[in-house]
Amino acid sequence: MTFRHSKDAVVYWGQYNLSKFLNAASISASMDAGETTNFASAGNREYIKGLKDATLAMEGFYSVATTEPSTEITDVLTSAFAGTTSPVVTVGLEDDTIGRRAILFLGDIVGFDIDSPVDGVITSSVDLQGSKGYEGGFWLRPLSASTSTGSNTAVNSGLTNGGTTGGGVGHLHVTSVASTFASATFKVQHSTSGSTWADLISFTATTAARVQRSTVSGTVKEQVRATISSYTATAGADTITAAVAFARYGPFKG
Repeated sequence: MTFRHSKDAVVYWGQYNLSKFLNAASISASMDAGETTNFASAGNREYIKGLKDATLAMEGFYSVATTEPSTEITDVLTSAFAGTTSPVVTVGLEDDTIGRRAILFLGDIVGFDIDSPVDGVITSSVDLQGSKGYEGGFWLRPLSASTSTGSNTAVNSGLTNGGTTGGGVGHLHVTSVASTFASATFKVQHSTSGSTWADLISFTATTAARVQRSTVSGTVKEQVRATISSYTATAGADTITAAVAFARYGPFKG
């Protein structure tokens, strides 16, 4: 048994790293129960599983910039609240080390509060309603800068039955691209033995800060990794900073 501390938790919201603004993140899941109690139930109520639901609540500190667009949390949340695109969010419960747990979330803001007490720090909080529940996955790449192609360490889920058959979902968070001439193609690959790799998800080529959520169907083999298959830059300083998370549907789905 290994207990974990959340002091180094991370939250990547779209193309923004909001970790430095937040001090709490809470994910709640529920499922409706449809009652099927009948005369043969021996006096006990019986139920079957119904619809799933999930919410994500986060708390932190108010911070706003004088320029637009801005990476400050209040500007990011205000823009998302007024927008029509569902935020793509990945939460690292303890950090974003490769293989550590990640929560992949897609939803809409249903509550956004700013609290300005006379005797304290201005705080903010946000509540998201999941539109497709949430997925419990793992990190394939921590938020880090790259200047060339290459692969991250593989995550072996300990499966010995040929992997899982339910497909999966991947999140790519690109927080910065140092040059307008830089371009990179991030992928999620899978393998049975770790010696031969096949593409599972190919994200759209990255030329600017952005986020992409991509799903895949079919078999996901035992080992999974993140890789950069192509990289174009005018100089070595043209870094691209990104993080990748992946969740299997099926046995690891939240």
